[in-house]
Amino acid sequence: MEKLILDQRYEIIEQIGVGGMAKVYKAKDKLLDRFVAIKVLKDQYAEDDEFLKKFNNEAQSAAKLSHVNIVNVFDIGEDLYKGQKIYYIVMEYVEGQTLKDLILSEGKLSNREIIDYSIQIAKALRMAHNAGIIHRDIKPQNILIDNYGLLKVTDFGIARVSSNATITYTSSILGTVHYISPEQAKGNIVDEKSDLYSLGAVMYEMATGKVPFDADNSVGIALMHIQDNPVEAKELNPDLSDHLNYIIMKLLKKDASDRFLNARELIDALEDEDFHYEQEDLTETAPIPIVVPKDKVTSKVYQQTYQPEEEEEREKEAVYVSTSENKKTKENNKKSKKLWPLLLLALILVSAVYFLKNRTNTNLIEVPTVLNLNQSQAINELERRGLKANISLTEESDEYEIGKVMSQDPNPNSKVERGTQVNLVISKGREVEVPDLRNMTIAQAEEVLKEAGLRLGRTLTQKSDSVEKDLIISQDPRSYSKLQAGTEIDVTVSTGPDGRVETIEVPNVLGHTEQDARSILNKAGLTIKNVNYYNSDNTGQGLVMNQSIAGGVRVAKDSQIEISISTGPKEDEVPEEENEPTPSTNEMKDVELRVEITEPKDQYNVEVYDIVNGQRSQSIYSGTLTNADVENNGGVLVVNVRASVGAYLEIVVDGQSYGVTAVNQWLGKL
Repeated sequence: MEKLILDQRYEIIEQIGVGGMAKVYKAKDKLLDRFVAIKVLKDQYAEDDEFLKKFNNEAQSAAKLSHVNIVNVFDIGEDLYKGQKIYYIVMEYVEGQTLKDLILSEGKLSNREIIDYSIQIAKALRMAHNAGIIHRDIKPQNILIDNYGLLKVTDFGIARVSSNATITYTSSILGTVHYISPEQAKGNIVDEKSDLYSLGAVMYEMATGKVPFDADNSVGIALMHIQDNPVEAKELNPDLSDHLNYIIMKLLKKDASDRFLNARELIDALEDEDFHYEQEDLTETAPIPIVVPKDKVTSKVYQQTYQPEEEEEREKEAVYVSTSENKKTKENNKKSKKLWPLLLLALILVSAVYFLKNRTNTNLIEVPTVLNLNQSQAINELERRGLKANISLTEESDEYEIGKVMSQDPNPNSKVERGTQVNLVISKGREVEVPDLRNMTIAQAEEVLKEAGLRLGRTLTQKSDSVEKDLIISQDPRSYSKLQAGTEIDVTVSTGPDGRVETIEVPNVLGHTEQDARSILNKAGLTIKNVNYYNSDNTGQGLVMNQSIAGGVRVAKDSQIEISISTGPKEDEVPEEENEPTPSTNEMKDVELRVEITEPKDQYNVEVYDIVNGQRSQSIYSGTLTNADVENNGGVLVVNVRASVGAYLEIVVDGQSYGVTAVNQWLGKL
């Protein structure tokens, strides 16, 4: 497909990747002069109508996501290639490598790198989850790292469609089973905690260089995700911090309720080295040794501890130790009698403190994150945890939509007593007016939207004969509407004229007066180039006798047409009456030319031409008449000229011809 240009805009340069669903190409966006990545769906998906419908819906939802850690989706389209339809997605081009490539080249990553990359992934997930989008296919291959260390997650929304694809294509999806959650492997409904499990598997691979589970086939791996517990990451990487090991293993819990509540809670844990660890997740403390009197040790226990051949040597050591201890015991008996009451008291105090502490801790619960939930959802979540909700106030916000929780006190993950009141601040949003972006460039539109508190969304293209290339034709939502601040505005940009010629059917004006012919042709989108005047025995004087392009023929818009006007029969064909002699062509006569005015004006510019061989020759009159002159003649414009008998005169008023008149010896006033 190299050198192919999709939709006359995206020039394919080279293939840079291939996956189960699509091939990925580097391309040049000729309109915006930038590199993009284009994902072209494989043929088997392009033939599945149900898949395409879901694909378009999900890709459009993903295109609405705008975050520094998410690969932007710019456009979705289709085109023809070698007679077959191809469907493609235009995405942000990231110069760098995948996280999978980095793990393969470096093996285990450092604690700092794991925390940095995990926070960036979690922030991308938080943005998507807040928008109601579950990724469903988090894996190192879908995570890009640019040359500056900025991480971007790709394929949001597309994984949802792949999970719904027909069974024919299942094998292309099983390649990601190393990171699949237990509930996803069972075919159950998944939520944001499924993405967190997959992120835990990715973090496990970053920490150890290995996936949590591996087997000879995909089914075996899926079963391990459902049934088995992975080896502690710290066992495979002793340099891994206890802090990270705890987070990774918590993310990989089989029961979704045992994982972090959401991406926000995970980010807090990653950023806080002093994050509170739940008691059951801590490494077991060393057991307290139990002292057994020597006379109570049976031979059976002794033999379980030592092998028979070692028994004699061990008995000698036991006698030696016993003898030494007997001497010390006699010396310390007096001291022991004095100290034991104090030790007993200390033991009682420690036990009391431990008991009271644990009794108090049983009443402490962790405050959940309710940010970005609507008011009723937040109240229900807090009450479910045994807490009370209090709506303290509402504030304007560009980040949170109307009715969503924008802050809470106490903070998420803090420990409070059951029944504690949690104060919530609800967003009032902030409505702004959408500016009119028409006839702006993309750069101008971005600046105007930024000032208005809005963002530029998808950029579509369309051919236009009326809007110059690279200028905005239309926008969605429309201008001057009221929207929540931070909303994206999609625009359609002109790629210039489409190059196709608009054609018009030429009307038939034969037999019409010159004035009517001009009007008819102008309404059709044509113009008159020249008007010729000829004698005719068949066409009445002043009527169109010929047109250069016949009626019914299709021509380009604004084409020019010549017409010929009849001046009547030749002069020598006029019958002589009452034996009057044929006048000489040199005879001069006074002629009055009259034009009826239907639309009065203040003044009229009048020209009278002598027509020779069908063309205008010299002007024999040029002047200006006023409306008063016309009114004095009863609404008729009157021009008096002197012309030779046999001449043809054309009167033109304000550039419009009012026909040709033949001058003969009988004419005086016309």
